Amino acid sequence: MTAFAPAYPVRFEVQYPDQPRRWMVLVRWLLAIPQCFVSSILADLASLLAFFAVFVILFTKRYPEGLFRLIVGCERWQFNVMAYVLFHDGQYPPFSFDDGAYPRLTFQVDRQTEYNRWLPLVKWLLAIPHLVVLVVLAAVAVFAYVGILVGVLVTGRYPRGLFDYVVGVGRRGARVTSYLHLLTDRYPPFSLR
Repeated sequence: MTAFAPAYPVRFEVQYPDQPRRWMVLVRWLLAIPQCFVSSILADLASLLAFFAVFVILFTKRYPEGLFRLIVGCERWQFNVMAYVLFHDGQYPPFSFDDGAYPRLTFQVDRQTEYNRWLPLVKWLLAIPHLVVLVVLAAVAVFAYVGILVGVLVTGRYPRGLFDYVVGVGRRGARVTSYLHLLTDRYPPFSLR
């Protein structure tokens, strides 16, 4: 009898785009400039709030629910914009923190009831191997995305393998970001799935 490890508390999925408009892959980033601007501000806000959360967790072993939801919302917004820019031209991402507001992306984080008091002081150090690997994976993802662009322009479809790889890199990045923002104490797996 084998025991299964519980699922990782950060879930990240991007819906496969069935029928993209070929020319939109070249201009979506222009349409997303307002969203990218807001997303950049929210990324800074999430990092600042996570720094504040270090002290809250250090003294209380709890992550205040409002603070937790705000940081998850900031991260979700960023991933919604990423999913739009990279893959989806059918629906512009909403200016929203809410789960399910952009049906093309799923980003959810399970909230713990209690957190390790001392772990926030060393999480950044523990995440270094993940950050190094993510830099390499992201560099490969840039080339994979060029292949995706060529595939969409030529065939009118996203090459499934390249799509899965780029989404996998995004999933891994989402897990590491959530770990660094103290949303979970579980160490991220070294996996793109």
